[in-house]
This record gives sequence, structure tokens and C-alpha cells, in this order.
Amino acid sequence: MTQPESNTAPAGAAKVDPQQTREVSQRKHAKPLTTCRVSPAGDYVFAGAEDLQVYRWSLSDPEAPATVLAGHDSWVRCLELSRDGKTLFTAGWDGKLGWWNAAEATPQPVRMVQAHRGFARWVRVSPCGQLLATCGNDLLVNVWDVATGEQLASMAGHARHPYAVDFHPVDNELASEDLMGQVHRWDLERSRQSGAIDVAVMTGYDNKFAADMGGARDMRFSADGATLACAGITKVVNAFAGVQDPLTVLIDWQGQRITHHLRQAKTDNGIAWGIREHRDGFWVGAVAKRTGKGELLFWRPDPAPADGAKPIEQQPFHAQELPSCARGLDLLPDQNQLAIAHADGTLRIYDLTPKS
Repeated sequence: MTQPESNTAPAGAAKVDPQQTREVSQRKHAKPLTTCRVSPAGDYVFAGAEDLQVYRWSLSDPEAPATVLAGHDSWVRCLELSRDGKTLFTAGWDGKLGWWNAAEATPQPVRMVQAHRGFARWVRVSPCGQLLATCGNDLLVNVWDVATGEQLASMAGHARHPYAVDFHPVDNELASEDLMGQVHRWDLERSRQSGAIDVAVMTGYDNKFAADMGGARDMRFSADGATLACAGITKVVNAFAGVQDPLTVLIDWQGQRITHHLRQAKTDNGIAWGIREHRDGFWVGAVAKRTGKGELLFWRPDPAPADGAKPIEQQPFHAQELPSCARGLDLLPDQNQLAIAHADGTLRIYDLTPKS
């Protein structure tokens, strides 16, 4: 067993007040951004873009130009960093999984492997730092050796495309969610499925385009592993026109049940693209709205309902409009600030502490 990541306040962390959240800096790009990830040391922020490249910006110098990481042949929708921050991992819709020296002056791929047939949708690093997990359009969840790039396991069980994966922070397990809202539990020691949780509320059928729509756009375990948060959509009417509602569900991992539906403050259509647990006990999410704007949402979940009871419909205690659709969210290491990748090509940094 590994120990869960600490979710206590690091040295230098200030008292946060989400209701005083404000934008403090920007990094601009010509094309829409697809996702973002902050380095463990807080020195860089990485973002994918619709021009197929990945960009690295300095967090200490907003005026410094971006560094380009070129090597994928399609959009990069998921980024991950090694525990020491030295290696960046990229999963692209070209099916490739990339390893990069994160701090190199002009990073080139250290290794690029064909991880999946079709899209490679997600990549996550294990708590021990020695494994990677990916998922893709070939319906597989794969496990890789970080040091060598060797594929260690390939696990089948999803009937439709898995969208996201995450390692349990304590137990030797992996979670993945697919297009139809099925969350699978994977036993990593035996490389096989050990259970499933029905989250079909996060999917729907688009009658206009005759297609199923759903799946997690972001997935994160809480620091103690008790809760799995999955962000995506619900109430699908016309997904291509944005007529659906954003939804994040909280799952009791041991009880294998949904405990909370984290909703928007208003009923605007959209997609939930990001979810993170903050050290102060609340969850923060980022949404792209049909209007072309975005929203930053903060929830402090009520106690879980009794077994057999319906999930709690939880409204945010604070909601803040964003100038453009959010496409990715990550917290800086001290959790006083967060980064959001936007559809207008801007990477914005927001501060959660009161203005001095």
C-alpha cells in the first residue's frame, strides 16, 4: 500500500476565500487551449492547444514567451507530470503517449509510443511514481512502466470508449469511466476488473445526431481515496449544439454509490471540464457554458445521504463567471491559486486569497 498524498496546507499557504477569487495574470495563445497542468514545484504551467502542440509558460514571469513542445499529430487532451516534476507525460488523439524532459530549454520527446488504436484520451501517474495508466478508443485501459516505457498490462472490460482514469491514492486500484457512464474498478495486482459503478446519469442519447454522449471530462480521487469525483454532462438534448447540462458526481468509493450531484448555480447548458479537491475541504470545478462564457464553481458537500437514499443535489456556495469557456483546471502547489485553460486561447491564473 502507498500513503495518500497530503492535502494539508503547505508552507506559505494563505487563508483562502473563494468569494474573493480574482484573475491575476494571463498567458495568451492564438488557438483554443484543450487542457492544462501545473508542475509540482509551481514553476511552470503546461497547456495543450488545438494547433496540436503543447506549450510551457513560466508561472513566475507572465511576460516570458511560451516554449513549444512539438511531437503529436493531433490534439493533446491530457497532461501529467512525474512526482518530481522532471518528466511531462502527454496523451494525444493520435493515440500516442509521450515522455518529455519538462525543464529542458526546448523539450523534445524522450519517448513516444503508440499507446492506443484511435484516441489516447487520458494519462495518470501512480502514487508511487513508477506506473502510468492510459485509456483510449480501443476500449482498453493500459498500464506502463514510467522508467522504461514498457507496457505492463492491458485490461479490457469497457463496452464503449473509456474517457478518463485515475489511480487510487492508497489501495492498489485504478478507476476508469466510459462514454456510457460506467465506472470500472481495476485490481492492479491481478490486472483485471474487480467491480463497476453505474453512473449513467452522466450520459444521454442525442436524438438529432443519433449518438450516445457522455463520459468523464475529468476524474479525481480525494486525497484520502474515500471519494471519486467525475466531471462531465447530463440531460443531453443536442450535444453538438451544447444543449446539455454540466454535472460532477461524487462517488463513495467503498460504498460504490453516488452520494452527491454537484450542480451549477444556474441552469445554463454546458460541460464540466475540470474538478479538484482543495485542502480546505471544498471542491472546485470549471465549466464551459453554451453561451461561450465559462464558470468557476465551489462546493462544500453536505454529509453523505443514508444508504439507499437519492444523491444530494448540491448547489455551489460560490460561482464566478469566466470570460471564456473553461477547458481545463489545475491547482498550483500551495492551492492559493489555480490555472484555467480557456477556449479563447488564454491561460488565466486566479488567486483565491483576499487581496492585500
